[in-house]
Parts: sequence; C-alpha cells; structure tokens
Amino acid sequence: MSRFKQGIYTIILLITCFVASPFIYKQIWKNSTAKASKTTIKPPVAATQPGTSAQPAAPNATTQPTPEGETAPAAEQPTEPAAIQSQFVQSGPEYFDDALFIGDSRTVGIRDYGTLKNADYFCNVGLSAYQIDKTTENGKTVWTVLNEKKYAKIYVMLGINEVGNDIEYTASAYRKLIDGIKEVQPDAIIYIQANLHVTSAYENNVINNERINMLNEKLSELADNTKVFFINANSIFDDEYGALPSESSSDGVHFLAKYYSIWCDWLCQNTVVKGGSSAPAATEAQQPAEASENKTAEQTSAAEPTTTGLPQNEAFSNM
Repeated sequence: MSRFKQGIYTIILLITCFVASPFIYKQIWKNSTAKASKTTIKPPVAATQPGTSAQPAAPNATTQPTPEGETAPAAEQPTEPAAIQSQFVQSGPEYFDDALFIGDSRTVGIRDYGTLKNADYFCNVGLSAYQIDKTTENGKTVWTVLNEKKYAKIYVMLGINEVGNDIEYTASAYRKLIDGIKEVQPDAIIYIQANLHVTSAYENNVINNERINMLNEKLSELADNTKVFFINANSIFDDEYGALPSESSSDGVHFLAKYYSIWCDWLCQNTVVKGGSSAPAATEAQQPAEASENKTAEQTSAAEPTTTGLPQNEAFSNM
C-alpha cells in the first residue's frame, strides 16, 4: 500500500473516531449511572421479611414462628373464652344421682346387676343408634326422657348391634344422637362409652373385635374433651389377645352378673370434674384426640342403611 493511501485511511479513521466519540461516551455514562442506581436500592443483608415491621417488638409481646423459622410479633386475635378444662377423678356413687344411661343390653346389665341404682336408665335389648328415635320405654322416647328432667351426666353406649354394618353410617347416626343430646341438655357432660369386646371364640365375620375397634375409633372422634368424653373400659377387661375373657361371659358377648359391679366401680373412678387441670396418668389414655367435626342435630328418625341385612346379635343372657 502506498503512503498516500495509508494517509487517506488514517485521516478517515481519525474523523470517524472524532464523530463517534460523543455517542460512545454518552452510552458509557448512561450505563455507569444505571449501575449506580441499582446499587443504591439493593436491600441490606439483614433486611426484614416482607410484611414485617423493622421496629422492635413491644416487651413481652407474644411471638409465633414464621415460615422461615424466625419469630415475629403475632397478629392481634380476637379474645375468645377459654375452653373448660376437666380432669378424670374418683367419685362416689352419688355422682350418678343426676345421671342418665342410654344403651343396649349391656346397659340393661348395668341397670339390673350393677351398683349404680340411683341413676336413670333408657335402655333396651337390641337398641341401636338407627332406631333410637322410634324406640319407646315405658311409653316414652329417649327425647321425652331428656326433655322431662335436667341431667348433669349422660352416658351413651350403643353399637354392638350395628358393628356388622357400615362403620361410617353407624358413626353418622351416633353423631346425630350426640348432637341431639347436646341440644336438649346443653349443660350435661356426655360420656361416650366404647363398645366392649367379645370373646375370641365368639368372633365371626359380622361381629369381631377388629370391627369393634374400628367403630370405637370413629366414636372417639365425636369427643371434644370439654363436654363430650370418650371412655374405654376394655383396658380393664381384655385378655392378652385384646378380647373379652371367656370366663367372664356365658355367651361371648355379655358379662356374667358379677362383672357389672367391677364395671360400675371403674365408672366411678373415671368421672369428669369441670375446672380441673390435666387427667391423672392412670386415665389420661382414655382421652382421645379432638373431634374433627360436629354436625347440626335433628330429632328425626334415621333412615335404615342399605347394609342392615346383616344379622343383629343382641340376645341378653346374663347368668
């Protein structure tokens, strides 16, 4: 390349740089300004979580864990009345002066062979949660009895007649009964008694201890440990196989007469007194988890389930 051409190219390059330099410097200035701006709005490392205040919490303020595991002042909640605390304690037979027992043939056994003669009873051989609205004793329905007198304690034990049927349906019929009792007797303590087991020799594909345990589990969910309590006497009667001992029953389902006094003594040892603290260790296991729901009760007859074709075993045979 001749010197002349090199000179021409050099001049063109210089002119190009001179013309373009203002645009280049302007772009560099914009970029540096934007970077500085981003730096100024970057949050500090110890920034507070979104939605929380950077101001210190008031002394003695209640705190609660955040999803990140830190603590933050708890939002103000409306004040609600504290739940009634209760505990299981030993009581004498007089505790049952204002008690009502509702149940099937096993409750008939408590009435006829037990020691709690001062309580009232609405019980019937073959009584079930399905038919309780229609069943009468001495010309009265259970709702007539509940409306005639104010009770402080109401014991309910039903289910051995229904255990061969659909467990969920039986639990819903039971819930309807418990809700109705709460409506008619709002101040009463309600005890749901677990269904007692049968002997191993008696078990069959309709009534067996596995199904009894399934039903008892569903019934325990109706308890709220405030007004409704689930109590389970199987712990004092079961043999090593979790069944009713054969020597305690003549038919595999019902106690011999002498065992009802033991049952009554156990009921006296597991009574609720409002306003206490936690239950003693001996009975703490009797208290189930809180119930998950309560449905509105109606005092109307429950429709028969579609599975009621299964046999209903309730021949009362204490000896």
